Amino acid sequence: MMFTRFTDRSRRCVEAAFDEARMLGHDSIGDEDLLLGILRTDEGIAAEALSSLGVTLEGAREESEEMLSYALSSIGISLEEVRREAGDAFEMRIPFSPQAKKALVEARRGMRRMRDNYLGTEHILLGILGNADGMAVRMLAGMGISPETLEDRLFELRGRAAG
Repeated sequence: MMFTRFTDRSRRCVEAAFDEARMLGHDSIGDEDLLLGILRTDEGIAAEALSSLGVTLEGAREESEEMLSYALSSIGISLEEVRREAGDAFEMRIPFSPQAKKALVEARRGMRRMRDNYLGTEHILLGILGNADGMAVRMLAGMGISPETLEDRLFELRGRAAG
């Protein structure tokens, strides 16, 4: 993935997403990891919008863990057992999932629609929110945050920052 036009903050967000995915034992970087990356870096308009609505890194991690554990247990798999068996296998660079790729492509489209010359964390968050079926949107819903509310807050903060 080419990271041209990414701000330093958005690059740090993606790097943090890799770290979160590895830490959580994911086999790819998902849109939920991008969301966790935004929260982990705690910088920029996207992080401010999330925190202003009460979304925390710890809360999002817990929601991600619960959703993954429930999904696996529903088919008879233990998340802890998977992690134990995987050991250090997740220490390598892991790929982006289709949902994360879609979010980043949508972030670039949003950047162009907004006539920005940079891709910031707000664009990544909007890209994430554009996938109603994504894990990140479901995590946010589990924390009581709708995509519409978050998007409105994001644009409010963006407008305040611009002028």
